[in-house]
Amino acid sequence: MLPPNLTRLIYTECMKNINTNPIRQPIETQLIDAALHLLQRSAYDQLAITEISRKAGVSRRAFYRHFGTKEALVIALVHDLTADFSAEAEALQADPTTIASAFFGFIQMYGTTLAILMNAGLREQIFPPLRDILQRLYIRFLTQQASQPVYHTLDYHAEFITSGMLALAIRWLATGMHESPHMMIKIATDMVNAQQVSLSRPSS
Repeated sequence: MLPPNLTRLIYTECMKNINTNPIRQPIETQLIDAALHLLQRSAYDQLAITEISRKAGVSRRAFYRHFGTKEALVIALVHDLTADFSAEAEALQADPTTIASAFFGFIQMYGTTLAILMNAGLREQIFPPLRDILQRLYIRFLTQQASQPVYHTLDYHAEFITSGMLALAIRWLATGMHESPHMMIKIATDMVNAQQVSLSRPSS
């Protein structure tokens, strides 16, 4: 559950920031909005389809027609949440500072929404799409930097860096994002640079 000081007025902030898919039907948007509102005070496992439908002002039949399951609704919510970052990543310059700036900018913009989902027990649904985006970026970066003898290990190094980035984001969210984005970008960039030094060392 969210701390008391976050349980008021955060829904407006969330929905102001979240990018709802422009081709999504209005009823689907209502259902996603309703679910996010309810997740402020309920764990995902305790959330009933009947409750979501009632909050959205639609019938259970409408819920099943548009999503079928709670899992499908969450997948749609996470897709809408990460769509802009995914699109931005495709054109992003692959260097540590640029990647960290884009990632922590995303975390800052959607921090309240991400905190709601994490507190509702949906961490495993949020982070795999972000992991995929980050790993593609770091593979691209390391590929540009690496020498041929270590090329076959790049996936492992990219996975290590990506896991570190996600751990930083989780920690930042859990502590109320007290550190500035600039500080988080610096920490992340230093971490990647250290890993790059390790990658460039000849193996013994």
